[in-house]
Amino acid sequence: MPGSPNGRYDAIVVGSGHNGLIAAAYLAKAGKSVLVLERRGIIGGATVTEEPWPGYRISTCSYVCQLLLPEVIRDLDLVRHGYDVRPLDPQYFMPFPDGRYLASFLDSGKTVEQIGKFSRGDVAAHGAYWTMWDRIIARMRPLTVGPAPTREELKRAFDGPDGEEDWRTLTKKSIAEVLDEYFESGELKAVLCVGGVIGTNAGPRTPGTAYVKYHHILGQVDGHQGAWGYVRGGMGAVSQAIASSAREAGAEVLTDAEVAGIDIRDGVAKGVHLHDGRSFEAEVVLSGADPYRTYLGMVGEKHLPDDLISGVKSMRIEGSVVKVLLALGELPDFTALPGKEVGPQHTGGIVINPSVDALQRAWEECERGEPSRRPFIDGYIQSVTEDGLAPPGKHTMSLFCQYAPYRLAEGTWEERRDEIGWNIVETFAEYAPNLPGAIEHIEVLGPPDIERRIGITGGNIFHGEILPDQMFDLRPVPGYADYRSPIENLYLCGAGMWPGGAVYGAPGRNCAREVLSDLEARTPAGSAM
Repeated sequence: MPGSPNGRYDAIVVGSGHNGLIAAAYLAKAGKSVLVLERRGIIGGATVTEEPWPGYRISTCSYVCQLLLPEVIRDLDLVRHGYDVRPLDPQYFMPFPDGRYLASFLDSGKTVEQIGKFSRGDVAAHGAYWTMWDRIIARMRPLTVGPAPTREELKRAFDGPDGEEDWRTLTKKSIAEVLDEYFESGELKAVLCVGGVIGTNAGPRTPGTAYVKYHHILGQVDGHQGAWGYVRGGMGAVSQAIASSAREAGAEVLTDAEVAGIDIRDGVAKGVHLHDGRSFEAEVVLSGADPYRTYLGMVGEKHLPDDLISGVKSMRIEGSVVKVLLALGELPDFTALPGKEVGPQHTGGIVINPSVDALQRAWEECERGEPSRRPFIDGYIQSVTEDGLAPPGKHTMSLFCQYAPYRLAEGTWEERRDEIGWNIVETFAEYAPNLPGAIEHIEVLGPPDIERRIGITGGNIFHGEILPDQMFDLRPVPGYADYRSPIENLYLCGAGMWPGGAVYGAPGRNCAREVLSDLEARTPAGSAM
């Protein structure tokens, strides 16, 4: 059993998701004794590599990387601890029903050539489109590495030329509206609109989805703004690298240690109680779990003010993402670019979305409680870029799909999981007809499955929607956006806090810095904890 010198820790972190591990690493590097408690037998939360079938290793939930803060990579020396990310190229391959395709490359010149196949006017507009996003990112990026910005800080950030329009674009417009302002090609819009709904219970015409697009192009890989990359070994290698850095600094990580409740006495967090009867004490407790699970589960309503209770209960937290994990005997053979040998159609993201209207219809079906008949699919075959993830001659494929509701209008997930999964496969097969026959193993994870396995309420991959009305100082609830809870010595460091989810790391880093500031302020000069 782990232990600190006096049997008590400076900090306990609930959950070993990447944000929890990042917070633990920062605290440990500052000389604090830290214990991380993980409910599962594997660390990483949703950032894991698992072996669902012998010889096949796949990123179960999160699947590609871009957003991880460069400050985190630097401060925690993650490259030395095994973090190795390489950008996808092409970034995307997108086949269309008429047999044509559009690909996006790291080389902007090659991307422009692809756009030119569909619209010469959109070639010129492409540069202006990215200039707009670069401007918004420059305004917002400094505001993500600290507590949620105040209204005054936002006003300053969006001051000057184009500021008012940039703010309206970021917070009011749908991604479809933005794309209509710049482009004429329906195919190019189909490619670009999906980033505005990833992980979000909304359609491309929902106001505020331009913010979701911004969130997904904020990071970079190898200097390529907005580019995504594979992490060698799968996404679990991210968690392992962070955990290695944390352990090197003295943090302890305990698995199979599910927290039942936070020990609160006289309004102060004193430690945690585990489901197996064990208890641990600490000066501060940080929860990497989502706000609903933390506040209404581990804390309990009797310890919380009414405005926080009602605010958490009103959060939109039901996910609409389905993950389909596949073991393949051969690669997809696309009608638009035939071939079962490794080609550019296999090495990057594979996007199945024929149009903005098709994506909107898919969302409207979900809104009615129905799984999308023709869902959007974001597919990745990491095994074609890296040995050791599948047996020789075989491959893994991860399909990130939308939409299917957490609560089905008809039937249950237990009854309909296979049907929903095979409908996704059949949708993909409209572009690569050999796929059904290539499948040797399949696993389907709907929102309730993600909730059960990973512990994320509602199966929402961001711990709550990242539309503007749940961001900034409204995340997770107005008045509680600074990582501190109304319980003294209890903090939240997960994706439910500013600036939101994905494999980002900002909530974990930001929270740890606030904790260290508070601990320093309460420690008398000349003394040590």
